[in-house]
Amino acid sequence: MLKNKTYLRTLFTILLVIAIVSVAYIIDFSKKYPIPLTSRISLDAKLKFILENIEPDRVDTIIVGSSIGLNNIQGSYLEKFSSKCNTVLNLSVYEATTLQVEQLLELTEAFPNLKRIIYSAQYSDFPHLKIFKEYDSKFLIKYIRKELNPFTYVKTILESCQDLKFCINRADVWKDEHQMSNKFTYLGFDSTGSVPLHIYGDDIIQHRWKNPHPGIMHSKSFAALERMSHKAKNSNIKFYLAHQPYRKPLFDSNEKVRNAIHYFDSMSNKALIKHDGKLIKLQELNLNDEYFADRTHLNDKGSIITAKAIGKFIDKSE
Repeated sequence: MLKNKTYLRTLFTILLVIAIVSVAYIIDFSKKYPIPLTSRISLDAKLKFILENIEPDRVDTIIVGSSIGLNNIQGSYLEKFSSKCNTVLNLSVYEATTLQVEQLLELTEAFPNLKRIIYSAQYSDFPHLKIFKEYDSKFLIKYIRKELNPFTYVKTILESCQDLKFCINRADVWKDEHQMSNKFTYLGFDSTGSVPLHIYGDDIIQHRWKNPHPGIMHSKSFAALERMSHKAKNSNIKFYLAHQPYRKPLFDSNEKVRNAIHYFDSMSNKALIKHDGKLIKLQELNLNDEYFADRTHLNDKGSIITAKAIGKFIDKSE
């Protein structure tokens, strides 16, 4: 009998130690790395950034898009160059399709003083129709506004690493994959959530530099663009589509690229004009190669220039 009691006491002690260590690891993980709230690490990282750095009631301007949104506009410079854009949040997520951008904009309810949305895009964003499957915008709004009750918040943190191997793997790749400014997977945010790329010289990936995208775009993407601009107008929010520049040598030499860009502008205008949305054509900046990280992504010098141009356009329009 005594042996049984000793055995049970030892067992419970071991289980208690394991539980304490596990909880301590999860809490430490949540402080250092984005917890898996969604199926996309860049979205998880953005939610963590907003939670820790952004006052939702102050945000008046949101940038949204794929990496073309993340990398091609520096929100901190948009604040500097524009008299209208005072508090900017870059809500863009890597590889976001137009339909996923539409889902991201469900989060705008978290920002009651929002005045304008800037969708930063390129025609290469428009052929894909993927959506976020593990995505609860109402829960995420409460999360980033710090409106979850304490029990739910703690439960969310503790459940985030139920798959301990997943969290260990995420921690292992975080520094090398997402904290290096010379990689396209970089997630080092500026004060607004933008990600300036420092990709030059040997860090340039040649096939991304030389090979143009096929001119494929889907009608459902343009339909989503129209819905976004319509919803913005109904909410008394200005909607801008910033068509980011294509690398000039490819634009000048490749008729298919020029045709794709022309088609994108034409279809976008049709979608936007119905609801007072505006198209900003940034190809007209005629940026040379020193401002590009690849065919469509700007480096940290180029994304300052587009921020200035967009700010100037917005100030003139409003």
